[in-house]
Amino acid sequence: MSHRTVILSSFEEYLASENYAPEIRVQEERERAERLSRFPHTVALQVSYPELDFANRWCWQCFGPSDGDCLQRQSEYPACSIPEPHSHTGKWMWTWLTKTDYNFGFNEWYFADQYDRDRFLESVSGINWGENYPK
Repeated sequence: MSHRTVILSSFEEYLASENYAPEIRVQEERERAERLSRFPHTVALQVSYPELDFANRWCWQCFGPSDGDCLQRQSEYPACSIPEPHSHTGKWMWTWLTKTDYNFGFNEWYFADQYDRDRFLESVSGINWGENYPK
């Protein structure tokens, strides 16, 4: 077993953790509403960067590519081997919301299907820092 620091959270908890000006908060909520229009089923976690990459690799293995610009070349646990900038069309996506500490922060995953969201939620107990950080 590797290190584990993941905490189940919510978008509302993320908003409460930030001291945003009202206009920035409105913008955050507007951008989220746009994501929710395509991917209405969500899970928010507080994670370390390695846990984020570990969870995203799991999603790629289970659901296929993430929708949007591919950031896998920057991942500690890459699931896509294409080194050039590119994008994918998928049935899930993720958004890094904010950093809360060194290499930690809020992230939200979005799923087109409730079943995929439920599978991801069931997998949260297995999210950890991965094989690069053995205890």
